[in-house]
Amino acid sequence: MSLQRWKHIGLAGALASLVAAAGPAAAGGAKEGYAPAYDTKAWVLFSGFDAVEDAAYAFQGVIYSFNRDISRDGFVLRVYGSHVDYEYDNGGVRTDGDGWQGDVMIGYKFNRGHWWAAGYIGVDYQDHDLTPDDPDNPVRGSEVGFKVAADIATLRYGSPLYFGLSGQYSTAFDTYWARARVGINRDHYTFGPEALALGSESFDAQRVGAFFTFDLNIAPRMPIEVTLSGGYQFIGDDNNGNGANGNGAFGSGGGEGVYGGIVFVTVF
Repeated sequence: MSLQRWKHIGLAGALASLVAAAGPAAAGGAKEGYAPAYDTKAWVLFSGFDAVEDAAYAFQGVIYSFNRDISRDGFVLRVYGSHVDYEYDNGGVRTDGDGWQGDVMIGYKFNRGHWWAAGYIGVDYQDHDLTPDDPDNPVRGSEVGFKVAADIATLRYGSPLYFGLSGQYSTAFDTYWARARVGINRDHYTFGPEALALGSESFDAQRVGAFFTFDLNIAPRMPIEVTLSGGYQFIGDDNNGNGANGNGAFGSGGGEGVYGGIVFVTVF
């Protein structure tokens, strides 16, 4: 699903890494209407929701900088969790899926002028309950796996152009998610096209769409960054050789059709 459907993917994610979503808001120094650079921030909190045909994905995560300043180079801790509700038609039988995912990752974040990068490694847990049970679906039950993630992006301030690239992979059900964005920065707004690839042992999908990011300066010392995204999701015809419904969906990835999502990020 989108940030994973992201797919628990860690849609993700992600996003979540998805968290590429967290990067622009977390990496900056002083900006008009924001806390001064010396008022350092140690935490990044992010959450969001994504929907596509036959699937809905929600996630929340937090990043903590061990040096108590997210704008500086240093080691970080990321904790991320997600839930996906989905359904699919397999041979005339409608199957409802309920998926939970959680990971804990250690990483290192670099800040270099108008761009930043981060890499993470950790442990990922996923659990999928199917009703009725579908023994033909390889994504069922629980798995624990090794997970890696990486992000690189420019800041949303100080340059007219924006670029972001994020990806993550978990050995739990061979889950993956990758996203590329390019955009234009205008004051407190950033917008442009995006492309994603996501999947697992039960599906592969690609997305083409657009994103729009803006700032909510409700509390000057705790800014909120909001990103809206949407477009079209394409599903492979063979679905890895598995059964599928008329939309080409098998499992938690949802079907072919329009997708949309929203992400909130704040630093404190």
